Amino acid sequence: MASFSTTVQGFQTQLSYLLSIVSQANPDTLSLQQHFLEVQQQFQGQVKGIEGDLAESAQPILLEMSRTLRLLGMDIAFLQTARQSVTLQQRQKQMCDRIDQLQNFCQGLLKLANEYSPESEG
Repeated sequence: MASFSTTVQGFQTQLSYLLSIVSQANPDTLSLQQHFLEVQQQFQGQVKGIEGDLAESAQPILLEMSRTLRLLGMDIAFLQTARQSVTLQQRQKQMCDRIDQLQNFCQGLLKLANEYSPESEG
C-alpha cells in the first residue's frame, strides 16, 4: 500500500492535469468533466480514506477539500452552459483558483503527514 504522502502527491498530479485542461483557451468540456470525476473518485477513495491519528488532525483540511471539490463540480457544470466568452473566462478563472486552493490543501496534508512520520524523507 502506498504511503499517504505518495497518495497526496498523486492527487496533486491529477489536479495539475485538470488545471492544464481548464487553462486551455477552449477547454474540452467532456474531457474536463471526465477528468474531474476521476479526481473526485481519487479523493473519495484514497485521500479521504486516511486512518489513525493523522486522520483526526487532517479532518479540517479534508472537509475543506471536499467542499472545494463540490464547488469545482458546480463550476464545471456552469462552464458547460456558458455562452459568452466573458462568462467562460470568469468560470475558468474561478476554477483555476479552486484548483490552486486544492493544491494548497495538499501541501498542508503533506506537512501533516511529515509531522506524523518523521522517519520518512520529504
